[in-house]
Amino acid sequence: MTYLLVFFTSLITTIFLTPFLIEFLRRTKIVDVPGGRKIHSGVVPRMGGLIIFLMVLIMLNAFVEDFESIKLILISATLLVFSGIIDDVMGLDNFLKFIIQNISAVILVYYLEQHYTFISLFGIHLTQPFDYLILLVFIIGTINSINFLDGLDGLASGFSLLIFSVLLVLAIKKDDVLQILILVSLLGSTLGFLRFNAFPASVFLGDTGSLVLGFFLILLSSLTSINYHEKSLDLTFVLILLAVPLIDIVKVFLIRVLNRRDPFSGDNAHQHYVIKKSIVSHEATVFIIEIFSLVFIFLALLYLGDYRLESTVLFFLFSAVLIGIHPILQKFNIADFFNTQILNMRVFPIKNLLKVIKVLLFLSGFLMFFILVFSFSVKTTLKTKEIIFLLIMILSLLVIALFQLRKISTIGEINVFLNFSIYFIISKLSFPIVFGNKITMQVIDSVNDITFYALSAAIAIIILLRWKVLMTKKLFFTGIDLTMIVFMLLTFIVNNILQFDLNYFLSISLLEAFIFYLWYKLVVDINKSIAFTLTIGSFILPIIFLFTLLLGSA
Repeated sequence: MTYLLVFFTSLITTIFLTPFLIEFLRRTKIVDVPGGRKIHSGVVPRMGGLIIFLMVLIMLNAFVEDFESIKLILISATLLVFSGIIDDVMGLDNFLKFIIQNISAVILVYYLEQHYTFISLFGIHLTQPFDYLILLVFIIGTINSINFLDGLDGLASGFSLLIFSVLLVLAIKKDDVLQILILVSLLGSTLGFLRFNAFPASVFLGDTGSLVLGFFLILLSSLTSINYHEKSLDLTFVLILLAVPLIDIVKVFLIRVLNRRDPFSGDNAHQHYVIKKSIVSHEATVFIIEIFSLVFIFLALLYLGDYRLESTVLFFLFSAVLIGIHPILQKFNIADFFNTQILNMRVFPIKNLLKVIKVLLFLSGFLMFFILVFSFSVKTTLKTKEIIFLLIMILSLLVIALFQLRKISTIGEINVFLNFSIYFIISKLSFPIVFGNKITMQVIDSVNDITFYALSAAIAIIILLRWKVLMTKKLFFTGIDLTMIVFMLLTFIVNNILQFDLNYFLSISLLEAFIFYLWYKLVVDINKSIAFTLTIGSFILPIIFLFTLLLGSA
């Protein structure tokens, strides 16, 4: 219950406060202006990631009893935050930034040293003082790698969200209270921030946010490695888990040093810039990088599962693929392929396709109604106080959404996905509304599954037809949609490897919610005037469900 409170509090507070922070940053001119290597065309506030650190700080202060035990973490992180703030506001010399990062890293090494007995890398037991030196390099490298990764809207925050998610599952399995607390706070605040940071971004992380994310990524992945390797810090796990940004920073640093340039200077050699040269859209570039992230997460989990040799060999193989991604994409003409397909689709006649789409959407609505009926319940395994808590959280999200509607004229689509997710998660924790013998229940489950397959097929057909009808290069999936797809894939990967029951329910619930969310997007795409009604309806669904369960438990 405490962790749910931390997650929803971090999520709701971040969603509520970020628009005010954006307005403050605009007024104080703490903004990124277009030009040079920057791909955005307008003025965008930076330093928005500060709110993520503040959320973690507040949650730790509220729920950690022994504050003395984490003071080194807070001192180390705060040093980075102050350097990031100064850099975002007025700029900071690279050498001075490097000095501050080293001081912060030394403090973090001193904290970690209290938890491990020795450090290893690729099976090699590191001796002093090389172990300290290698760990320092890992810490500073990770912190800067996330800073470098923050070159496309939603990329660094989306990547961090994936890593925090898998680390949370691993922390729950080990019942590590401190890690769970930090991670649920990070997940809530990062997810809330991604609402404004996904393409096209309303606010950037800035150096402040990227340094904070990098700090917590190396801290929590190191603690996870210690938990799963009998108090030894196996940096191989950390390297594989954070491979995407770490490979990028090593490659870029080597290129700059060989060219006798400042390794901290900016250029277009980063993976996200390289991939974007060969891909038709910003969103697709982020999606490809997140898929690579999923691959390395899978290998890191294999490594924990004692498939060390296999995962290490595959790590080097996929690292080579990532490094050589540009010539691979050029060879297969990815951009030309996409553009050719778009032009070819315009050749086909479009008469009556819009009518077909509307009919399919109408039939899909009936299928959804059937699914909702058989997902509904009047009895649940949730306790009364948990039902009340969830009800308060959803009502709070609704109030915040309506309040933000007055400021930015839209309610974020991510709210719709969250509402459907909550509905199906509650359903999984409740008893079916239709009771019967075992055979009857099996028949109902089978019919429900078939209905979902039919709904998914209909939505897939509508998406394909939509592209033709609109005759546009605009992608149906936004950056945050693609991040959610990768996140769902991650939950299935984690479940299949770790056999984590809670994660299984989450995986299925997210998938069901995403199918409903796609229907919502398709309907709004055809008729934007009903977007508000459908969005409010997505809030009402879990609210009615929870009220019903509350009455049933009375």
